[in-house]
Amino acid sequence: MAKNILRYWGEGADDPFAPLFDLAPISIHSIDRDGTLIDVSAFWAEKLGYTRAEMIGRKSTDFLTEDSRVDALERHLPQFFETGKIDSAEYDFVQKNGDVLPVLLSAIAQYNPDGAFMRSLAIMFDNSENKLLWAELNHNRRMKSLGQLVAGVAHDFNNILTVIKGNTEFLRDDPDDENRLEFLRDTWRSAERGASLTKMLLSYGQRSHLQPKLTNLNDVVCEMAHMIRRVLPNKLDISVVTASGLWGVNVDPHLLETSLTNILNNARDAMPLGGKITVETCNVRISEDYIASRDEDILPGRYVMLAISDTGEGIAPDVLDRVFEPYFTTKPFGQGSGLGLSMVFGFVKQSGGTIRVYTEAGFGTTFKLYFPAVHFDTFSDPDDETDELTRSVPSPLAQVLIVEDESDVRRVLVSQEKNGGFTVSQAKDGDDAFTLLNTGYRPKLIVTDIIMPGALQGPELAERARNLIEDLKVIFVSGLPQEAAINSSAMQLGDMFIPKPIDRALLLKGIKKALA
Repeated sequence: MAKNILRYWGEGADDPFAPLFDLAPISIHSIDRDGTLIDVSAFWAEKLGYTRAEMIGRKSTDFLTEDSRVDALERHLPQFFETGKIDSAEYDFVQKNGDVLPVLLSAIAQYNPDGAFMRSLAIMFDNSENKLLWAELNHNRRMKSLGQLVAGVAHDFNNILTVIKGNTEFLRDDPDDENRLEFLRDTWRSAERGASLTKMLLSYGQRSHLQPKLTNLNDVVCEMAHMIRRVLPNKLDISVVTASGLWGVNVDPHLLETSLTNILNNARDAMPLGGKITVETCNVRISEDYIASRDEDILPGRYVMLAISDTGEGIAPDVLDRVFEPYFTTKPFGQGSGLGLSMVFGFVKQSGGTIRVYTEAGFGTTFKLYFPAVHFDTFSDPDDETDELTRSVPSPLAQVLIVEDESDVRRVLVSQEKNGGFTVSQAKDGDDAFTLLNTGYRPKLIVTDIIMPGALQGPELAERARNLIEDLKVIFVSGLPQEAAINSSAMQLGDMFIPKPIDRALLLKGIKKALA
């Protein structure tokens, strides 16, 4: 327990930490419940340019920059009084001469025998050198990336200009040369390459001239998948898992298609021996806590996610941090420009969204693109349709079987569907569900998790259940898009995939659509 962290020294007893405050060359201070400084080490006071007398009795936050003061008052101090400790919090202290001193602060609480808070003991470590080293490292990385960008652009444009200059020289020397049409055609192609390169660089720099329009990502994804299926090798398969009730997004459809093509091409190249590509869409809500925990440069709110997964070998850890750098590529020379993913990154950021990449060696890679949702009523908002769905429900004879191994999740799903007016049965896993079906129970619809304990997983259960029940519909649910990627071959016309966490209105709408 936190209250056992620091031993109580009795009233009137000598303070065992007094020699530290007086003599030790360490930066420490102690505060009371109100944040007032009880004591300050002579070393710490001198480091800030004050005497101990000038600091004792003042608020500890008086010596912080404004940003650090907000962090202390709104985040760290409430956490400290609840847990009794702070570990390596970053603060910027202001010295008496006005200079800023970055520190790492750790603190521990002292309680009396009755468990009441008495004071804290905090120790500060000068973080200036580490800050400078990190700044230098980041600067060097930026300069290296910039140098790589400049070298790549110079290389590409020099090639383009060589073709243009050479062909125009041929035409200048002999305007009637029999190859003049070929010279003109090559010149035109080089000019087009230059324009395309400029567009990709502007996109990376988030300076593209966007022409956004209200777009349903489901339409774009389905059309792109239909086109790319025709050019994929036979050893590669692509499946699309679209969410119903998808919100609209305001994006440039041309650049969206280009971005999707770039990622799909990378997925194809990551699986030379064959594999599977899955494209998924869903509605998500991004909270402030999510942003803070991942240090995301994005505003909280509603977003539409577009995920592209492959079953390739994954991305090596030493490469992962560089995948969005311009002109960085792991492909053999001449097989990749290194601008594809950097263009995607710039386009998503310029559209107000963010992009994340998840990878695991031997299992594959997933790129997740998040775009701000707009006009929630355009492509239907599940929240707005809740009342309509609960008022207009199928006959109670429409039996629904819930198959979910997590008891808490199963209980929620059962309650949601009962409240929606359905007659519901439940099973704890695929084996339990199949046993129930063998008793003669015949549901119209099965809502099943994909991965569960036991011999029968969701796809196998669906296959066996279809042999027993004609026109059975299935809704697969899972928290991982990779599971949909691996198992979506079990889906038939009319089936659906709904990602967890499951929205009640979206689930009811999906059931109603499946049974219709």
